[in-house]
Amino acid sequence: MPLIEVKLYDTRVTEESVPKIVELLTDALAEATGASKEHIWVIVEGVSPKNWGIAGKVGG
Repeated sequence: MPLIEVKLYDTRVTEESVPKIVELLTDALAEATGASKEHIWVIVEGVSPKNWGIAGKVGG
C-alpha cells in the first residue's frame, strides 16, 4: 500500500483543497510507479504555524 503524507499550514487544509490534493497526488504516484489508484492512500494534515519551524525559527 503506497502512502503519501502531506503536512501543510492548517490554513491551507480546506474542504476545497483536500480533495484536489488527494486526487492529484494519487494520479501522480499511480503514473510514476504503476501502482493501482485503489491501493494508494493519501493523508493530509494541517499544522498550526506556531508548531512549524523553518531554518531554526518557529512560525514559518
